[in-house]
Amino acid sequence: MKLCILDCSFAMSWVFADEANSLADALLNRLRERDSVVVPAVLWGLEVSNVLQAACRKKRMTRIQAEEKRRFMAELPVVEVIPPHGLAEAIFDLSTNHHLTSYDAAYLTLAIEEKLPLATKDGALSNAARDSGVALWGASATL
Repeated sequence: MKLCILDCSFAMSWVFADEANSLADALLNRLRERDSVVVPAVLWGLEVSNVLQAACRKKRMTRIQAEEKRRFMAELPVVEVIPPHGLAEAIFDLSTNHHLTSYDAAYLTLAIEEKLPLATKDGALSNAARDSGVALWGASATL
């Protein structure tokens, strides 16, 4: 079952203890039950890797801890979705209209295209999702 589009900010709730929250825990429990989550291929993995590397540079975690978290993320049951080539204009429009980064606009574009809720902790992306008619994970009966 496809549950939602997952962005990196939401997934980091499973990496950093000070970012943990019950909504993220509920999604992780669903994953452990072998449901699936939809994430953009390449983009999500690159963003997760970047956050883990930055955490090491800032001494928030060791390289060994970062590698453990990276492996944990790689083992999540996901259905990777590559944004179709024809979505470049939609991504550009959403990023411009809502002042989003291109990668956040890609998450939103996928949520729109896949007709799935978006799991994010990013305020600007949450606002853009609501403005675009995209439900947020946990804001409806998706749990």
